[in-house]
Amino acid sequence: MKIGIAGLGKMGQNHLKELQKNEKLQLCALYDTELKQGFKEPFFNDLAKFLAQNLDIVIISSPTKTHLDLAKEVFKSVKCVLIEKPLALNLAQMQEIQNLAKEYSVRVAVGFSERFNPCIVALKELLHNEKIISVDIQRFSPYPQRISDVGVLQDLAVHDLDLIGFLSGQGIKNCTLKKLYKKDSQREDEATQLCECEGFLAYAHQSWNCEQKLRRISVITENAFFEANLNDFILLKNGKAVSIKEKSPLSAEHEALFELAQQGCVNTLASIQDALAVQKWLE
Repeated sequence: MKIGIAGLGKMGQNHLKELQKNEKLQLCALYDTELKQGFKEPFFNDLAKFLAQNLDIVIISSPTKTHLDLAKEVFKSVKCVLIEKPLALNLAQMQEIQNLAKEYSVRVAVGFSERFNPCIVALKELLHNEKIISVDIQRFSPYPQRISDVGVLQDLAVHDLDLIGFLSGQGIKNCTLKKLYKKDSQREDEATQLCECEGFLAYAHQSWNCEQKLRRISVITENAFFEANLNDFILLKNGKAVSIKEKSPLSAEHEALFELAQQGCVNTLASIQDALAVQKWLE
């Protein structure tokens, strides 16, 4: 199947590297408005020429503020699209993308690639027969210079709120959100969420004020205590290491995207509805 990437920033480059190793998906076109030629794959600064390549799948990994406008054009000719998270800048834009997807009969997935982290894959399986009591998530990193249109909520918290629902199989009933603006008056760089779910509580904390990169989740159930280091792919159950199958999250996401395009199977991929369910707590 022929696939193209629209937007070659950091995330687009990550997709590019993984797709260059993929045998099922033929990388046929790249699009970016600012970069110049410098890729072995066909490269376009013109969106119309990019879309004229008869693509089966497009990954939209451009800045969030451009997602809606790109979707309006891409949906007219491509029937399977992955849009990187956050899906759009706000709930209204996300709902417009949802309406466009219905109008043009496009299969749309949202790039919550953390669902494909080997630790999360293994943890979800282990939690299948467990009764969750609490979930605690920490996601810290240095201040990112590459991001200019969203804050820590749209960049990091979206992952955590999605994981709470994904791991438990339940929606969030209520969420209390707190945020701080330490370095930029326009973009929050510190945030917490206390979420009430069916029968358990979940707490998430995101920061752009930490020099150390940290992605950690712990889950207390009636029978066990689980700890996961999402950076190093380490999972513990009651202090003992759990064997996990290490695989690139993006590679696994691309395989799921191929199945979505070919058979319509959503599997682990996040949907527009999943993105909407997260976004409603962030506005």
